Amino acid sequence: MILAITMNPSLDKVYLVDDFSVDKVFRTKEYTATAGGKGLNVARVIKAMGYDITASGLLGGLNGQFINNQLQAIEINNQFVEISGETRTCLNITDNLNNTTTEVLEAGPEIKEHEINNFLNKYKQLVKKADVITASGSLPRGLTTDFYRNLIKIANKNNKKIILDTSGDYLKEAIKEKPYMIKPNEEEINYLFKDGYKNIVDYIQPLIKLKKMGIKRPIITLGKKGALGLYDGKAIHFQPPEVEPVNVVGSGDAFVAGCAIGLLENDYIQTLKKGMACGIANTLYMKTGKVTKQKVEEFINKVKVKKIYEK
Repeated sequence: MILAITMNPSLDKVYLVDDFSVDKVFRTKEYTATAGGKGLNVARVIKAMGYDITASGLLGGLNGQFINNQLQAIEINNQFVEISGETRTCLNITDNLNNTTTEVLEAGPEIKEHEINNFLNKYKQLVKKADVITASGSLPRGLTTDFYRNLIKIANKNNKKIILDTSGDYLKEAIKEKPYMIKPNEEEINYLFKDGYKNIVDYIQPLIKLKKMGIKRPIITLGKKGALGLYDGKAIHFQPPEVEPVNVVGSGDAFVAGCAIGLLENDYIQTLKKGMACGIANTLYMKTGKVTKQKVEEFINKVKVKKIYEK
């Protein structure tokens, strides 16, 4: 079983608008409302690929009920902890005409101490049953910056593989606890190490640093340029096939889902190829966290793998 953690879920609204700009009125070409938050996108992709998935985190209010209903409809095992606050709403405006994406993200509710303790008690129980854990996204108010360190510590104590996908100080603090896998992007790596990396080969250095810190599977995602990983002393570049994207939101989460599935099979190259394929498949749909097994299998065979450095 894969356990997907979303501490700060959201009701995600995506509007498709041509020629979007400020100070104007627009009518949407298309609109979706989805149970959102990075971990829930991960969970949907894992479910679509036919794997056993449990989702947990914090939910509250009418938005929380909407998310509960959606999880029930697609038969994802729902182990969220109820809170008194209202789960946030996040807005995405996608302009395919100009190839822009604008996001407005609410901070999320204030979490009370007893609600945090309720979640941690449930998490400790769920970890024992999980084979792989994913922890994704931001944290709501009331949770300390080192909260992900606690989740990683519990996973490591139980000898479970955990993939962490977060940013900023959450990431900076959490990597001290040595998560099994992380997948920062270019911006996040430059925040961690302040070295102004630009070219693909530049990112080999921070990969090696992360590996020396005790992170067994550090990955750096490079957007359209693919991803970079380390395997047996080699830096491997994974290049996805080119497609015409409909909506790129959630592609990083789909990548995490593919990697989580790959870790069940414990083949490093296939793990990242599966991550790449899920990420690309997600871009073909307006809805976030959506893939089909057929498309993923098609794209796996089209991911190019190239060694670019060896000790």
